[in-house]
Amino acid sequence: MVESPDHRGAVDTAKSLTRTQQDALRAIAFFRRQKKVGKGWLVGDKRLSEKIVERLEQLELVEESFLRGKPVLQLTIVGQAIKARLLH
Repeated sequence: MVESPDHRGAVDTAKSLTRTQQDALRAIAFFRRQKKVGKGWLVGDKRLSEKIVERLEQLELVEESFLRGKPVLQLTIVGQAIKARLLH
């Protein structure tokens, strides 16, 4: 089942995110250029701390995967629903 931007869980989670978490979610969705730097991430022109990424992973909005052997961050289905909710 695909969750829509109006899904109740997405609405509640979107409201509970801090501005920094919202910005991180938007950056992960927008930028393809991502690189693990030290303990954090460089996503496009934004530096994301390890703590922010871990919190988004705990909320099951972001997951780390590997593309051509390199780690990348991508949105989960719930993360995509929340991103859509944040843009409206």
